[in-house]
Amino acid sequence: MNPRLPQLREGTVNLSVQASKVLTGFRVITAELLAGAPLEIKFFVENLGPLPLKMAVSGDSLRQRPGQFRFTASFNGLSLEDDPLTDEPYPGGPAGLVRLSIDQPWNQTLILNQFVRLEQTIGQLEQGASGRLDLSCRRPLALAATDTGALSDNAAVFIAVNLNLDLRRDDAALAALAARLLDEVLHMPQALRERPLSLLLSMRSAARTQIEALSHHPDASVAARALLAARA
Repeated sequence: MNPRLPQLREGTVNLSVQASKVLTGFRVITAELLAGAPLEIKFFVENLGPLPLKMAVSGDSLRQRPGQFRFTASFNGLSLEDDPLTDEPYPGGPAGLVRLSIDQPWNQTLILNQFVRLEQTIGQLEQGASGRLDLSCRRPLALAATDTGALSDNAAVFIAVNLNLDLRRDDAALAALAARLLDEVLHMPQALRERPLSLLLSMRSAARTQIEALSHHPDASVAARALLAARA
């Protein structure tokens, strides 16, 4: 049997945009990679040249996640469902432009579970075993000096990188994580609960009990998001 190749936790693409050099790509920022747990990835764009540039960013309001991204994945050679919310319509979402300069890069943290059913990896492993996640990350990117150019689909190039990660099955650690995230959602100030809430809801069936508890939350928006996650 061939030895498993080393993990690849970051992939980059170099671009030339007018007088500027640009470095962009995806980087895994979650330290401990557990099967079924939230997995955070950073999308970054760094302008290395003297010319300020602009780029468009958008959200997917109904699916409660960033817009424009596409991920596909396989685990131990078997494809994972790549969009848990594929049946939800796409009505659009908030959009805007950001400015890029040498001292002002763009960093956007994404929860991969919002795009790929990572909870399916649990059943493919024995307790304590690890498996290989092969991940394809894509996003159209239009960079330009003007607002019009940054919003033009014709000017966009597709950023595509492949990552390879090892996920380990640890049911006790996964249960403890889900319990901790629920506790943070219930007891942290409202201004601080968005991240633990998003992480917990992204676990879906891997945190069924905790998400069911949130479906009765007194905040109607939290309850509605929990119900959406429960049926995804």
